[in-house]
Amino acid sequence: MRLNLRTKMLIFTAVIAALPLIVAGQSVIRVARDELKSAANEQLAVTVNKVTDEFNDFLEFTLFTPLDLIRNALSGDKLGFDEKIVVLKQGIADLPDVVSLQVNVEGLPRPIVVVQESFFKKLQQHFSSPLDVLRVDADTLPEETASRAATQVAYLAETGDWLATLALPIPDGIQNRAATLYARIDLARLKNVVINDPFAKTGSIRVVDREGRIVFASTQGDYDHATVLAKAQDMLSVKNATIAVEPFELDDGTISLGAIAVARAFPWAIMAEKAEADAYRPVTDMIRSLAQWLAIGLAAALAGATLFALGISRPILRIGEAASEIAKGNLDIRVRNVRSHDEIGDLANRFNDMIVQLNERFELQKFVSLGTMKAIQGSDERTVSLGGERRTVAILFADIRGYTAFSENREPEEVVTVLNQYFQRLSDIVTAHGGDIDKFVGDQIMAVFAGAKMSKHAVECAIDMMKAMDAMADDTAADLKIGIGINSGEVVVGAMGSSHRKDFTVLGDHVNLAARLCSAADPAQTLVSRNVQDALPDKLKKAARVLPPISVKGKKAPIEIFAFSAPVLQPV
Repeated sequence: MRLNLRTKMLIFTAVIAALPLIVAGQSVIRVARDELKSAANEQLAVTVNKVTDEFNDFLEFTLFTPLDLIRNALSGDKLGFDEKIVVLKQGIADLPDVVSLQVNVEGLPRPIVVVQESFFKKLQQHFSSPLDVLRVDADTLPEETASRAATQVAYLAETGDWLATLALPIPDGIQNRAATLYARIDLARLKNVVINDPFAKTGSIRVVDREGRIVFASTQGDYDHATVLAKAQDMLSVKNATIAVEPFELDDGTISLGAIAVARAFPWAIMAEKAEADAYRPVTDMIRSLAQWLAIGLAAALAGATLFALGISRPILRIGEAASEIAKGNLDIRVRNVRSHDEIGDLANRFNDMIVQLNERFELQKFVSLGTMKAIQGSDERTVSLGGERRTVAILFADIRGYTAFSENREPEEVVTVLNQYFQRLSDIVTAHGGDIDKFVGDQIMAVFAGAKMSKHAVECAIDMMKAMDAMADDTAADLKIGIGINSGEVVVGAMGSSHRKDFTVLGDHVNLAARLCSAADPAQTLVSRNVQDALPDKLKKAARVLPPISVKGKKAPIEIFAFSAPVLQPV
């Protein structure tokens, strides 16, 4: 039987296309399974380590450090009895997790107890003598306890609260008598750590004590994973500080991937679990996707072989080469030497037209903000609808001072060149600090910052802007300064305008206030609002100067302002 060239190409292409895909697919699936197992184990280990560290840090740093200061203040006879009572009351007021502070002094018949009023009232609803619940009986505590670990953890079934006891011997005692400071700690914050951990969305986190009781859990319901509980209790009994990551076979025959760690500060084990089926689910999806792509790849290969056999592969190859150049960012490429007056010729001409349009759109992108591009890319419709949504952002306005005087005695071309140099440098600084240039208005820049550290990033950006202005003044011989205003708050972000001309921007009272602060700023000065100042880290807060409140347009009450001047400090 004689096979024509097209049939031979089809058979050859099918074999060449299918075999590598099948072999590669098997290898990919095997590697993916191993990687998923490794990734799942790593995720479990990271989760229990993170939760354990948060538990330890809560007691060892968040509470122990201030409690250590309190016991040192109580030590000796530097303070009188009334002053020491004040220290205890202030400690209760400043530490919301501490529900009672107790001082036992050798020889005194009764301890000194100070309680948190809100928690005391809560106990009054369930106990006739709430003080007896909060009072620490030193005789019931272990004789040897670590100074940075809870000596006792008790569960109040009536209120659903877990209370930990921390015992801190007072150095030098009180009035030459041995004394100990006891703190009862509400562990509700640790419960929130477990419930709100991101891992709880795909798996489960549980905290178990030595008796196998579930202290905290990210999911409600009964827990019957006996093998996991037994492993956790074994680690608690030997105080094993290492993280155990292993698969556990459950009673129903399924496998659960789990990680267990023991906390230093509490007699608990933290367990993170995920069903093996959930961990390996992407492999099943990958096999299905691989089969689909195998069919698509074979169809595409056969179609390509057919076209090649018919003698039209060369124009397609040229178009493919042009596409590769476009992928590399070369928009000067064109499909040349395609002279056929058919569909292939039309495709080459349209491809060239597409390159021209891509080049035009690429240039147009430079005239819009990053937020505009993201809005267009994220829209489900063909056009971005008018309207907006509320977001909390930090807004920075920067206005170049001295620009008018500088431009009066110079040619327009020189003024534009210098201004563009400044804008290029300042725009790079905004981008480096995670900001987005919203617009340029004359010699003014408006930038938007988002995220948890948006105020910090905006102020650090302003600091670098002021430093850059000083450096550029020497290079350009232009005595230009910059005034900056920064405010943060909830604004409306979206497309504004008409169906023919839109502007994707931010609007709102907080934007107006940032602009007013910019107008009020002196040259080489940054003014920030109270919202921004409160969100800054301590180092930046200390660098700001408090200025007298100012009145701005649109605000009845004066506005609190804080100033940064260049040079101020290196960004933190």
